[in-house]
Amino acid sequence: MIPSENNVRVRAKGLSKWYFSQRKSRSSLQDAFREQWNRICRRQMGELNGQVSKPSRQGPLEGTLWAVKDLTFEIKKGEVLGLVGSNGAGKSTLVRLLSRLTDPSEGEAWVEGKVASVLEVGSGFHPDLSVRENALLNGVFLGMRKNEVEDRMGEILDFSQLKDRHSLAVKKLSQGMQYRLAVSVALHSNADFLLLDEVLEVADRDFELRCFERVQKEQERGKSFLFVSHNISQIKLFCSRLLWLNEGSIQSEGNPETVLEAYLN
Repeated sequence: MIPSENNVRVRAKGLSKWYFSQRKSRSSLQDAFREQWNRICRRQMGELNGQVSKPSRQGPLEGTLWAVKDLTFEIKKGEVLGLVGSNGAGKSTLVRLLSRLTDPSEGEAWVEGKVASVLEVGSGFHPDLSVRENALLNGVFLGMRKNEVEDRMGEILDFSQLKDRHSLAVKKLSQGMQYRLAVSVALHSNADFLLLDEVLEVADRDFELRCFERVQKEQERGKSFLFVSHNISQIKLFCSRLLWLNEGSIQSEGNPETVLEAYLN
């Protein structure tokens, strides 16, 4: 187990993931079933303090491609780490590794506390269920108890500005409203580490600022965030530090202004 420090929420050491580039269909299907089963089991059992993601198998083998390779970094308690990089840089793979949706091929990722993620807004919604019912299901999926979600339901609906639509079927909501609901549930969860993968890309300015204020409050309580976005203004607003991935490796890490200047140029 990677040793803990009082102010560290996440620590990755030599974190790497490779995939087969040949015979893809069979291995991809097997990986999908395995990862989905792991996801269900982890959600049911809850995240354990000091939990470590360890390599699933030894490698690499011939005909494999590295999605991310030898990533070593930390996320402090109460910190918002931004993740930037071009398409195919390895951002989604890193998010899946830290979300416990897949296991590393090499290296380890240690997280203290409960982990929750919003990776694809609407993917967990049932279109025929109401706003309130979907909020309840999503809250449970993110690791909350049913009574915890019910106790926070008023806050969730107020925050998402959907209180007057709580009995409406989700399929009748606009995409923007569905985004607001998913993000609201996540921000009111009891996770210690929350991963937000491009979930505010279509948010209006008012909701964006309300999310920022909520994130600040959660930071004061020690909650940490990984914030993935192509929106530079959101990166500057939310993040205290940036990690730039390029072709699966860390290109730069540090102050947002410095990293963004190099990334954009």
